[in-house]
Amino acid sequence: MLEYLVFRLLSLLAPIIPPSVAYWLCNPIGDAVRRLLPGKRRIVRRNLSIVMGGARGDIDRKTREAFREGIKYYYDTFRAPALSDADMDRLIELRGWEHAERGMARGKGLVVVTAHLGSPSLVAQILAVKKGKVTMVVEPVKPKRFYDLMVRVRGCGRIRVIPFGAGVTNELMGALRRNEMVGIVADRDVSSTGVQVRFFGLETTMPAGPVLLALRTDALVLPAFTFRRGGGGFEARIYEPMEMTRSGNLKADLRANTERLAEVMARAIREKPEQWMVFEPVWPEGAEETVLGSFQ
Repeated sequence: MLEYLVFRLLSLLAPIIPPSVAYWLCNPIGDAVRRLLPGKRRIVRRNLSIVMGGARGDIDRKTREAFREGIKYYYDTFRAPALSDADMDRLIELRGWEHAERGMARGKGLVVVTAHLGSPSLVAQILAVKKGKVTMVVEPVKPKRFYDLMVRVRGCGRIRVIPFGAGVTNELMGALRRNEMVGIVADRDVSSTGVQVRFFGLETTMPAGPVLLALRTDALVLPAFTFRRGGGGFEARIYEPMEMTRSGNLKADLRANTERLAEVMARAIREKPEQWMVFEPVWPEGAEETVLGSFQ
């Protein structure tokens, strides 16, 4: 109940607080959250240590920035419904749109894959402004009114938002067959049913859904990420579409193609590791010790 009330209040306040004021407030709020949640602080620090190869001198600063970025992300998410299409165009510099156009010209839709980087919901928003037909998969949350609130602010009237769960694959395949875009955040295996891959040089599991959809429908996978820039703006960068390699062995194809996708995500995350907002473990406990040695 308390969490719902906090987010409900944020949804009311975010559209009316000027970004310059909000971003200034996000820094001390992020610092407070980091101090109050030592468990999350350890998780973020460990994740970033792996991403940064154990560069100890910078990890504490990057960890602090990640918490600040997380608060800014929520502010951006909750103010998005008040932004017009023209506002989105001004706020987000879109690079690589030609890759999306080339992919859509095939007529088989696009599986747009992003990470918790910058402001991931804005990737779907700007694509919806440009193209108009985007379906986004989100992690289901409870209670229902909390989920409904998050769907409302993430969809903003532009995007169809559906929860991950039974029947979602058929819905997404239908959207792709209508030559629409399907958006999936795929840098964490939320369901714990993913495929084993190497990510930043260490074994972990990642969602198999994006690659499985592409293999079943012959859609292309389109990596796309946002990066926060100074002055409150964003760069949304669309990478070249990925056509799936096929060997005839589904298990092998899932791993090989998911690992290719993981490499693209890793390159994007390395550019701005402090903007990677993952507050849950990404790798099994102790996996980093073979590469980095033990750290706390």
